[in-house]
Amino acid sequence: MDTTVKGNQLEDQVYALFSKMISEGQFPARSEHCQIYKKKGYYSKDRENEIIFDISIEIRFPGQSTLFMLVLIECKNYNHRVPVDDVEEFFAKVEQVSPSNTKSIVVSTNAFQEGTFKFAKSKGMALLRYFDPEEHDWVLTRSPSITAPWNIANSSFSNTYKGLHLQDYVSRYFDFYGFIGGTYMNSLNQFFNEIVQLDSDRKVAELLEGLRCETQSNTYLVSYRETEEIESLSQDILKKVNYVDGAAPLDEICESLAIGLGLEVRRTANLAKGVLGTISFNPPIIQIDDVQAGGEPRIRFTVAHELGHFILGHQRYMTKEKCHKQDIEPESAEDICIKDIARMEWQANYFASCLLLPSEQLLMSFRSELTKRAVVDRGYGLLYLDDQPCNVDAYYAVTTPIMNKFNVSRSAIKIRLKHLGLLSENTSLRRLKTTSTFWSVGDS
Repeated sequence: MDTTVKGNQLEDQVYALFSKMISEGQFPARSEHCQIYKKKGYYSKDRENEIIFDISIEIRFPGQSTLFMLVLIECKNYNHRVPVDDVEEFFAKVEQVSPSNTKSIVVSTNAFQEGTFKFAKSKGMALLRYFDPEEHDWVLTRSPSITAPWNIANSSFSNTYKGLHLQDYVSRYFDFYGFIGGTYMNSLNQFFNEIVQLDSDRKVAELLEGLRCETQSNTYLVSYRETEEIESLSQDILKKVNYVDGAAPLDEICESLAIGLGLEVRRTANLAKGVLGTISFNPPIIQIDDVQAGGEPRIRFTVAHELGHFILGHQRYMTKEKCHKQDIEPESAEDICIKDIARMEWQANYFASCLLLPSEQLLMSFRSELTKRAVVDRGYGLLYLDDQPCNVDAYYAVTTPIMNKFNVSRSAIKIRLKHLGLLSENTSLRRLKTTSTFWSVGDS
């Protein structure tokens, strides 16, 4: 692609997103006090002519023509890291046109060379790396960096640092990573609040308060769903295909949804490396990579997981999703720092467990296996798991036939039994080979 076309494409994307941010009240100053431009010129005495900037945001007091604050933005769509020379050149341009309260930002599709961070910090500049949302594992209907919380977890800080420094870093869901004054962040709200206040004196800060939008609370966009509601939805699906007992007939379920709702399910072997399955909503298509998903239990859980996104109406919040192994493991949920994504993934996983292990049929099989093996409640629950050989043997003896009957992993059964209050586990003991990885294949 021509470099000019690439540059214009990035400018269009950034302009559209920042315009939306301003209009929706996510910018530090209210929309009636802001005006955003593309390719606007500002006069330079040195050149005796205007210098054109990619994007600019002008902030004014009501009824005044004089600028209160000017934010100038340079876009870099490179196939290599942004060198410090480019940042220095942009700063020199800003200095030529700058009124008293000007802020400068460099936005890049690539990482930045090490020297750019020291220079930017010393000159009060800000750096942003942009990732095309279409390449994310979750393509959301709203910018994840706008809805991101201000205070990020340590794991998120590590990812933000890598995203700005490492050329080959791939962001799974954030569309921006930012650097200001030595601070790394993945929240655009925090980023712009920091940039407008950077190096501003007390008077400027006080004046800005009069223009400020109300603080945007980081609330969930994804609706909360009761576990009973999710369970009921899974039962309705099973009733429609006349399910009685045993392994859920996923092929019949998919055929039923294809006829009724136009959902297409494809079994393939050519998804991107590490991707077990995908779902896109316009039109609704699920793809499963049988090779990467591995054994039949994980393939079935991946199908059920993607069906969960579809049945639960997650198309209101995202347009597509890529499912990796870690996305269907409960302990990895804490690594998802966008809470709406974490909520959707939990809901899809819970739906999958309900669909593959219906509570009524699972309870009947569970009690039957307890009776066969004379396992009784000794005050710790119907089935108790710790590192004692007798309890381990009972756990394996009871769960193995259930695995075979429902064609699921032992781990899926373990977590489902715990959710239903049928299994108690001494979690302080870790010598068991088994772990709480919800849907691993085999005995894991």
